[in-house]
Amino acid sequence: MNTEKFFELFREEVNSRPEEFRRDHERVKEEVKNSSARYMGQTIDFLFQPMFLSSEDINWLEGVISRLTDILDKTVEKYRTDQRFREVFPFSKITEELILADPGYDNLYPMGRFDVFYDYDRGLQFCEFNTDGSAGMNEARVLQKVFSASKAISCLSVDYQVSYYAPMKNWIDVILENYREFSGGPEEPEKIAIVDFEEEGIASEFREFKRLFEKRGYNTVIRDPRELKYDGSNLLDGSDRIDLVYRRATTKKMVDRHEEIEDFLAAYKDESVCVVGGFTSQIVHNKALFAILQEEEYTGYLDDEEEKFVKEHFPLSRIFKNGDGELRNRLIEEQGKFLLKPFDKFAGHGVHVGDDFGPTEWKEKVAEVQGENYIAQEFCDVPEKDFLHVRDREMGFEKFGYLIGMFLYNQRLSGLYTRAGRENVIASLVECFTLPNFIVEEIN
Repeated sequence: MNTEKFFELFREEVNSRPEEFRRDHERVKEEVKNSSARYMGQTIDFLFQPMFLSSEDINWLEGVISRLTDILDKTVEKYRTDQRFREVFPFSKITEELILADPGYDNLYPMGRFDVFYDYDRGLQFCEFNTDGSAGMNEARVLQKVFSASKAISCLSVDYQVSYYAPMKNWIDVILENYREFSGGPEEPEKIAIVDFEEEGIASEFREFKRLFEKRGYNTVIRDPRELKYDGSNLLDGSDRIDLVYRRATTKKMVDRHEEIEDFLAAYKDESVCVVGGFTSQIVHNKALFAILQEEEYTGYLDDEEEKFVKEHFPLSRIFKNGDGELRNRLIEEQGKFLLKPFDKFAGHGVHVGDDFGPTEWKEKVAEVQGENYIAQEFCDVPEKDFLHVRDREMGFEKFGYLIGMFLYNQRLSGLYTRAGRENVIASLVECFTLPNFIVEEIN
């Protein structure tokens, strides 16, 4: 199925009834403004444009995910069983201890948002893997719900079946699935804690998860990990036992502040509480993995087809070590081809794109980050589409680059989260608009 025809149909509808779409945009904007879809306390920016995928697109993406997770499973197993392989990763002793601790369920990276550049006809390149404190589910949920009643969707639903994922509901299902595996029985958790440091995280999304857990009948609290105590058998919130933790605090923050949360970490390592997700996910989350998977001296555990897959779908990536003059010179000489990305930051923080700098500034930036836990990565061709943008009631189609986040829960595709922008980096730190995602199928 040619997915482009859905975008064409949408453009035709907008151009034939512009005033209706302007009024509908005002309604959608007001609903989003009054919703829980917020980032850093502000209403999210969005485009009045659905992202369309066909059922064939979804099937193809699921095939790619299956091959990728085979590689990641092998990598995680290699890390947990091979001390020499562990030394390749840039983890501290504390981080390594947490990674090696058994979370009590089989899936060692149960939550992930895998960001990809998907250009339909031209294929897919992975941008990064977020398996640690991943966000965006509530933004996706709100926009899909609001847009599903809009003219943007009704213009298609006469001739096609239009559907979307439920990323928050699906994630709660998987959290509880992993808890039952941890507990070894069908019993339900009596108390759930959503855990992040008080001044961190996305409070609106936490509150929405709390509401959805409570709607199902689960006593749920939002807690700072410093508030929780361990009595040697139970993780406690005051006098109440916590049975299940949905961890949103990132591994980096918890390791940096480990002396403040010794009780929480001890309870986890003792398997006295079910924590979803566990710390083993850091193997997949750390950006150094992109480079490690491309170093032949480390990847003898992959077969020929898996190595081919990495070359096809991963941008060229290298750990930017001290003393690597050859890579440094290449970065300077081929400035427009590369970006520099920190091992463990998010939302575009610390990412430097060669094209965004003058030659002298870039040379200084290269010298500044060398040896500072960065990878050098070849710049991907960002796919672009003409998307509908409404600004001060002026409405028109403009070219935007876009990035699709695939939510994988227990390695199953369970949600989508698309962002668009006109800068070299598509992230909340710079210009960034969210789009709702809809799956469109022919009605038989």
